[in-house]
Amino acid sequence: MNGYTSARCLFHSFFFSISLACLALVLGPSLSAQSAPLVERLSPDTVFYVEWRGTASLGAAQQKNHLLELLRDPETAQMMAGVSSQLQQNPTDTRPFAAMLLPDLASFLDNRLVFGFQANPDAGHPAADKHPSPFAVFLVYDATGKADLIRKWQAFSQMGSKTPADISRYDFGGASVEVRKTASGASYSAETGKYFLAADQKKVIEDLITRFSAGGPPASSVTHLAEYGQIRKYVGDDAVLEFFGRVPDVSKWSIPSNASGKSAEQFVKNLHLDKLHVLGGGLSLDTEAARFQGALLGDLTPASPFDIAGKSSASFQTLPVIQAGPLFSVTRINLPALYQLIMGAIADNLTPQQAGNVQMAEAAAQSFLGMPIIDALRLFTGEIGSTTAYTDDGKTEQLFALSIQKPDSVLRVVRALVGTMIVSEDSSGATTYLDLAYPYMDPETHQRRRKFYYVAVAPQMLLVAPRKVMLRQAIERLGGGTADPPPLGASASSEYAHLRMRLPEKLSGLGAADIGAIPWDKLLANLATQASQRAKQANQPPPDLSWLKAGVISRYLHISVSGWWKDSNGVYFDSYIQ
Repeated sequence: MNGYTSARCLFHSFFFSISLACLALVLGPSLSAQSAPLVERLSPDTVFYVEWRGTASLGAAQQKNHLLELLRDPETAQMMAGVSSQLQQNPTDTRPFAAMLLPDLASFLDNRLVFGFQANPDAGHPAADKHPSPFAVFLVYDATGKADLIRKWQAFSQMGSKTPADISRYDFGGASVEVRKTASGASYSAETGKYFLAADQKKVIEDLITRFSAGGPPASSVTHLAEYGQIRKYVGDDAVLEFFGRVPDVSKWSIPSNASGKSAEQFVKNLHLDKLHVLGGGLSLDTEAARFQGALLGDLTPASPFDIAGKSSASFQTLPVIQAGPLFSVTRINLPALYQLIMGAIADNLTPQQAGNVQMAEAAAQSFLGMPIIDALRLFTGEIGSTTAYTDDGKTEQLFALSIQKPDSVLRVVRALVGTMIVSEDSSGATTYLDLAYPYMDPETHQRRRKFYYVAVAPQMLLVAPRKVMLRQAIERLGGGTADPPPLGASASSEYAHLRMRLPEKLSGLGAADIGAIPWDKLLANLATQASQRAKQANQPPPDLSWLKAGVISRYLHISVSGWWKDSNGVYFDSYIQ
C-alpha cells in the first residue's frame, strides 16, 4: 500500500467514523424534541434497522465527550469544508451531491431518523417473469423544520438520476404518495404529520403511513418481538444511534432456482442462518469516551456460523509480536470450521458434474499441498494478528502474524503456494526466512518492477512483513515473550490500561490504536506529495490541501481500544475511543 493510499484510507475511516458518531453536531439547540423512539411504530416484519435519535439526545455529552469536542473545533470545520471542496472538484457523476454533502448531512442529522429493511409483503407471490426481493427498503425521518432540505435532496436526486422517471401521485389515508418509476423499479415517498416516509414497495409505504399518522403507537411493532427484548441490554440506554437485526424465516423467502434447477433456498438453509437469532448494538457518547457495543445472539450448537468465531482466553499468542506498534489488532478465527461451513452449504446445490469437478479440485489441491485442504487449514491454529508502523516519510508498514502448529508442514505448504516467487531462503535457529518477489506495474513510471515481501516460519508462528528487519525484530520479541508480555506501543499507554479493564478478561479479539503516536504531520505531508505527483502527471495544478490539520485529531482523541468475545449464548463486541 503506497503512502497516498494509506493516508487516504486513514482519513476516509476517520471522517466516516465522525459521520456515524454525529456529524450532525451543531452549537444551537436541536429542532427535534425528545419523544418516543421511531422504532415503536415500525412493523413487526422489520428485519433490520438503524435509528439515529437526533442531536437532542446528546444532552450533556456535548460538553464532555472528546469526539464531540473534536467536532466543535474550528479546525475540524475547516477540514470538513476542505473535503466538500475536494468532492466538488471530483469529476464524477456524484458531483451534484458533493456540493451539499457535508453541511447538509450535518443539518439533516439534527432530527431523528430510522432506516431499515422489512420482509417484502410480495416476496411470497413471485410473478411469472421475476422473483421479488425478499426485503423492502424504508426510511422514516422527522422532517420538523427540514422541508427545504428534503426538497433540495429530491431535486439533486432527480438531477443525478441516469434514467428517466415516470412520476405520478395517488392518495392514501389522507397522504399524497409520490411514485417514481424507472426501468430499474419504483420508489414511493409521502409525508404525514411531521414525518417524511420513503420505501421501495407500495404495501410498505402504505403501512408506514398508517402507522405514523396514528395518534399513538400501533398495536403491534418490532418492539414487541422477543428478539427485540433479548438484545436491549447490549444496546445501551444512552445510545444516540442503535441498530437491530434478525434472520427471518428462510422458508418464506422467494429465492429462484439456479440454472441446474437446484434451489438456492437450500444453500441458505445449509448455512444454518436460522441459528443467528438477533444482532443489535448502539453508539453512546455520554462519557469522555465514545462507546460502540453490541451482540450477536443465537444457537451455538455445532454446525453454525458461530463455529467460525474462535474461543476466548486471557492471553494471545501473537501479542508479544504485534503490540509494539501504535496500532495493533488480533483475532481468533476457526479456519477449518469456515471451510466446512462453505462446503456443506454448497454440497446439496451441485449437479453431479459440478460435484465431480469439486472433488477433482480438492484432489488436485491435496496433491499440490501434500495434504487435504482441511488438514492444511488445521495447521493454522486461528490467531491472526497485525501491527502497523510508520516510516520517516509517512508511509505505513504492516506486519502480520499467524499462530501455527507443525512448522515443517507449514513451511511445505508455503513453499507450494509461493514457490515461484521465492528468490532466497535462509535459516536462523528454528526460524526459516523466505524472501519473495512478485512483479507489479509502477503507477508513476509505468515500468514493470519487482516488489519484495518477506516470510518467517517460526516454531509456533508465521510472520509476513514488507522488510526483513521487521521480521527479525519480531522474532526477537517472540523469543523473549511471555504469556503476559510487558506493555509496548499502544498497550504502554495508561489510557489503554484504563479502557482495557472495561473489557472482559477473556477475549477472542483485541485491538488498540495510540492515536497520539500516529505521525499525522508525516502522513499529511506524504498525502500532499502523492497528490502533487498525480496532478503533475495529469498536467494539472497541485491541489490545495492547506485545510488538512495535523494536530487537531490527536488534540482530542488519544486512544482507542476494542474487543470481542464469545460464550454459550453468542458473540459480543465493545469498543471505546477517547
